[in-house]
Amino acid sequence: MLYAKVNENGEIVDVATSHSDEYSLLVAPNEPTVAKLLENKFTTSSKSTQDMLTNSDSDMMRILEDLIDLLSEKRLIQFTELPMAAQKKLLSRKWVRGVHNGQDDSLMVDPHKAEGDSDSLI
Repeated sequence: MLYAKVNENGEIVDVATSHSDEYSLLVAPNEPTVAKLLENKFTTSSKSTQDMLTNSDSDMMRILEDLIDLLSEKRLIQFTELPMAAQKKLLSRKWVRGVHNGQDDSLMVDPHKAEGDSDSLI
């Protein structure tokens, strides 16, 4: 069930799935104005969520790289057990991150830690 919000001229300006004081008019989803509003909502929503996913991909990749490093350091996995393509990709990204930042860019390293301090955050 869809409920519409109408303006002072009685035109449908928005729709919602729940009834409220603002959204009081019961409408059919195939009504042309309602269908257009729904199309705009879904198009905007899917573009917005796709942008959010795309923007978070690089951050997620860094998290996965650091997780693999941590698991390898703790000897829970062996890096050499990963498929060769994954090893090459991870090593090249690690090298590029090091060159780009001129240092270890691990998310697990405390940037405020004093030089030579061996305690880690984890």
